[in-house]
Amino acid sequence: MSGFSWGWKTPTKQLLKKIRKGGTTQKDREAIRLLRQHGILSLATWVTDFEEITDRDFIRSLRQLLWYDLDQIMTLYVTPHRWTGYYSIAAERRVIQLDQRLWDYKHQVLVTINMPPWRIFLWVKFIELVLQARPKALWRSFLQSDRATRHGMNWFTRMGRRVLLHELWSFFFRDRRVNDGPTLEQFWGAPQEHQEIPLRIRP
Repeated sequence: MSGFSWGWKTPTKQLLKKIRKGGTTQKDREAIRLLRQHGILSLATWVTDFEEITDRDFIRSLRQLLWYDLDQIMTLYVTPHRWTGYYSIAAERRVIQLDQRLWDYKHQVLVTINMPPWRIFLWVKFIELVLQARPKALWRSFLQSDRATRHGMNWFTRMGRRVLLHELWSFFFRDRRVNDGPTLEQFWGAPQEHQEIPLRIRP
């Protein structure tokens, strides 16, 4: 049993073009099918909070992730680095997390006007739960014949439960967020986009 990991984002097609991310949903789904056909687990990292988001956006993302039929998922929050194209796009967004140690993709760092942080957090955890508890995922974890794959799925699920408890405690009782933080550019400084060497897809 082997595993393979790659990432998905949830912004619009226009934003994906601006930040220079390639790929299509159809290719992603076909990649998962081929991995499974050859006994390789798929672990997707799903990144949210690129733009102003609504409940409808999370519902759409959940439907898309279910359609992909991936094996495991790791949810992340957008964390803009100065050398990326997205940094310039988000330069005027307000920072809600001033502790730089928590700019680690697992904490919300930018304000989202349409939705408070707790609501985004609960949506993300709900999506994780739905994907991990759906019948196909449970069958792959406990009932399929391949022992190595069962072990891999079970290990990730056990780790996920421990991480969930830690994240719940941290979000509601330990982490501190601000309501009137500086803009992203004020916090980190001028963009360094010219230093980025993006992955280019050749025709």
